[in-house]
Amino acid sequence: MVEFIKRTSLRVKLTAIALLALVIIVLSVVLQGEELSPAKAMELAGIETLQAETAEVYTGTPWKPETGADGYAEALSNEKFTLYVDPANTQIALVDNRTGYRWRSNPSEEELAAETVKGVLLANLKSPFVLTYVRTQGKDQTIREMLNANDPKMVKELVRTDKGLQVSYSFPDKKLGVSLQYELTDKGLQVRIPTKGIKEEGDFKMFSLDLLPYFGAAAAGEDGYIFVPDGPGGLIRFESERPGVSRGYIHQVYGLELTNTGNWSRSGEWRENIAYPVFGMKRGDNAFVAVLREGGDSADIAALPPGLKSTTYNVFASQIYREEYLYRMSRLAAPIKAIQKQRLDTDRVLEYRFLNGDDADYVGMATSYRDYLTETEQLKEQLKPVDHTPLYLKIMGGNYTEAYNQIKYVTATTFPQATEIVNALRKRGVESMNVIYYGWQNQGDYDLYDRFPIEKSLGGEEEAKKFVSNMKQQGIDVLFEDDMVWIDSDNSNLSGKKNGIRSIDETVFLDEGWFISKPARTVTMAYETIDKLKDIGISGILYNWVGEMVFHDYDPDGIMTRKDTMDVYSGMLDYTRQTLGKSSVYRGNDYVIGHTDFIANLPHESSYDFLVDQTVPFYQIALHGYVAYSFGDGNLRGEVEDEFLKAIEYGAVPSFYLTYDESRKLKYTNSGFLFSSQYSKWTDRIEKEYKAFDSLSSLHSQRIIDHEQLSKDRFATVYEDGTRVIVDYSSKTFEVEKGAGA
Repeated sequence: MVEFIKRTSLRVKLTAIALLALVIIVLSVVLQGEELSPAKAMELAGIETLQAETAEVYTGTPWKPETGADGYAEALSNEKFTLYVDPANTQIALVDNRTGYRWRSNPSEEELAAETVKGVLLANLKSPFVLTYVRTQGKDQTIREMLNANDPKMVKELVRTDKGLQVSYSFPDKKLGVSLQYELTDKGLQVRIPTKGIKEEGDFKMFSLDLLPYFGAAAAGEDGYIFVPDGPGGLIRFESERPGVSRGYIHQVYGLELTNTGNWSRSGEWRENIAYPVFGMKRGDNAFVAVLREGGDSADIAALPPGLKSTTYNVFASQIYREEYLYRMSRLAAPIKAIQKQRLDTDRVLEYRFLNGDDADYVGMATSYRDYLTETEQLKEQLKPVDHTPLYLKIMGGNYTEAYNQIKYVTATTFPQATEIVNALRKRGVESMNVIYYGWQNQGDYDLYDRFPIEKSLGGEEEAKKFVSNMKQQGIDVLFEDDMVWIDSDNSNLSGKKNGIRSIDETVFLDEGWFISKPARTVTMAYETIDKLKDIGISGILYNWVGEMVFHDYDPDGIMTRKDTMDVYSGMLDYTRQTLGKSSVYRGNDYVIGHTDFIANLPHESSYDFLVDQTVPFYQIALHGYVAYSFGDGNLRGEVEDEFLKAIEYGAVPSFYLTYDESRKLKYTNSGFLFSSQYSKWTDRIEKEYKAFDSLSSLHSQRIIDHEQLSKDRFATVYEDGTRVIVDYSSKTFEVEKGAGA
């Protein structure tokens, strides 16, 4: 009887505990709501990923034109341009009717007579494309071989319609095929590789395709240069003699594909990733700028000097359809090379925009690119004029450190101290500011999936509200910086297996324990963060990585392309703007420029490539007057005066990254890069630089219309109202010549 009572008592206790646990769970769900799914967050933020539309292959009776004495037939024509084609070898020539200048897809017979290359390289020189293919059967599946329009077994067909000219190529022995579509525009020529025109019906698959690789190819010693998107922009002059140390300029737009571990062996050297899919060429008084309208996210831009594959200078886009990657049969097995099975099923579109006369230089190219951005509404309204140049003030709140197996937050600037910094700068004459606050998350960036509550040692939510309110009363916007892309799997409860992007081999992509959040999961974090921060009153978020990094996600349930990532990130920036007011990014790859209000660290330095002879502000010419941008922070420069002058020359706004306490407090945190940040040590420099930048406030909303090198160390930048800003790097000074419209 006693034993029965004990068992009954125990059963009652266990039941009570279970009921209590159930009540806690129910209350938690009621109070907090169900966990927001990525799909629901995307819906709430108004973001949807749409399947890219693809063009149809032209159909109709094969076109068999009569040719002139030179072997060419007129294919297309409008008021400004005429396109000719040689039906025998399918080479094209475009005549600019405004000047009579003739652009050829390949060197002429006279130019080829002086060539030294033979065999396949010579055949490539005569072809409008070079198709690289791989095998899918047998032992040699990673061996790459080439096809071109001069293959003796190739079968071609020309079709001309109201839309344009299509040339289809078939290689029956390889069971491969591809079509090129040419259309004239008001600006020049558009070339498309429709994915529906690609045929892979056997054991061979397309790996890549070089599109018009020798269009406009120039001889050494000519007057002109190639433009490449190296950093802000780079020029490769047609020098007669060049050191034989360059392997050419061949780099993927937006950087190498992260999820391909085989790329990591190629990414050891530092370089500026390409931020915009553009290249160009100047030959005397004629030039073109080429924009990758579609497929730029999966393309290399290549510029080659004489001696590599020909005796000419040439520049083109190489379209990537598959990746080569390293694959492990097991954890213990050595990695082997493999080729991606599924082809990237998207159209590729390249637009050539032709220039002449005074417009035939890098400024004209940048202006034409800006026109393209406004035509496609990537750039919309120009900035509003300002009375004073805005200073972008970055303030580090603090970060975490680990000691004795414990996590400790190291405070560098509390919210009240941030107010003190701002007030001190206002007294020094800094009339306009935007504040970007870092390290506000609970324990800093220890676990960026669990960022709330706001770090209490900074003052918590209460002091954050006071700070933001105080700033608003002074007309100062406050943004919070955040990273919602990289997650430390060792510190976070967020599952990488479920929420991390997948590599080509479908395993979770990891880099020293860190994984990259799926874009939809990033949107979820952004949506939840914005929902909480809007009550604080902040004006926006500066997103880390969103404006500088794209990738595929090879999830077995559905592959997400780099273009999908770009679209999701752009939608997230739009939602941030709609909800808080502003969105900001780092570096500013071109897919975000129409969705952001400020770009920190816009590319302004070259990669010091052996092939690039001169760095020019191409990207800045395209963007200035539409979006504010800064370069390196004033207190973290390597060459203090030169980098300050570069910001003046290129039209940047000032930026400083400060703390209230000494920066050495952060030495053992992830913010240890702030080697000199205590505001009291930098107020004199900030006051001096701000006065200089503020003297140019009338130029803030204007477009740059010209840029030139006056001498070895002197450069002039010209704005819409005629104002010239002349920078002299030898004397470390600049001067302003007011324009007639100033």
